[in-house]
Amino acid sequence: MQLTTDRQLKGTSATASRPWLTCYFPVGDPRVPVDLLDIYAGEGVDVVELGLSSPDPYLDGPDVRGSMARADRSNARRDLDGIRERLDRQAQRPAALLMTYADAAHPARSNPDVWSGLDGLLIVAPTDDEIRLELEAAARAERVAVSAFTPLPITSREIEAAKAADYYVMLQAAEGVTGPRDTVDAGGRARIETLRQAGVEAPILLGFGISNGEQARAAIDLGADGIVVGSEVLRAALEGRQRLTSLLRDLRRGLDG
Repeated sequence: MQLTTDRQLKGTSATASRPWLTCYFPVGDPRVPVDLLDIYAGEGVDVVELGLSSPDPYLDGPDVRGSMARADRSNARRDLDGIRERLDRQAQRPAALLMTYADAAHPARSNPDVWSGLDGLLIVAPTDDEIRLELEAAARAERVAVSAFTPLPITSREIEAAKAADYYVMLQAAEGVTGPRDTVDAGGRARIETLRQAGVEAPILLGFGISNGEQARAAIDLGADGIVVGSEVLRAALEGRQRLTSLLRDLRRGLDG
């Protein structure tokens, strides 16, 4: 089922005419100010992936792990409110997707207000993880669309989860943890075809390692509907507004050809 609320369709949709650009923004990292979201909106980011800190971000490399270590998750609701308010000021508001791991102390388990104003959710956890299933059900009850993270190697369970995605599928583009790579793995083409042939209808976005416009174009040439960029965007945000603007502009141009 594809959810099509008005809020979801701001900035992007499952039938968008251009490739999707999803970019990471850390929740609560004191070194990354919220006003940088103005640049995300101004440079054509479709979805802001809001990274919520986790005690065990096992698939993230040193950039994201370091950012999560700096964040205080006890202030998650306050920090998310500030992010929502900033996004709502934008003439072209990107969608807001919460990227999170599943753990027993997850703030949404005790405070359903965490879902307020979010458009999407993506949880990194095994498909049968009870907390993942609980959080996804709670999100859907609040009309927050669920995306699926499809890790490598792709299993039958991961395929079924991808088929059930409301929003998009984030397909791991390279083995290992997050972080920039020199090239985009050409094997992504076959993996995308596998998902499509299995009946996955949601947009498929490649993530892990993509860090510039040339690689963004390579992902589209492999058959992806868009990309997810995390570590490189975080590095740029830490370097400042000019560096972040330059990177996002390069990614958007690469996607649009």
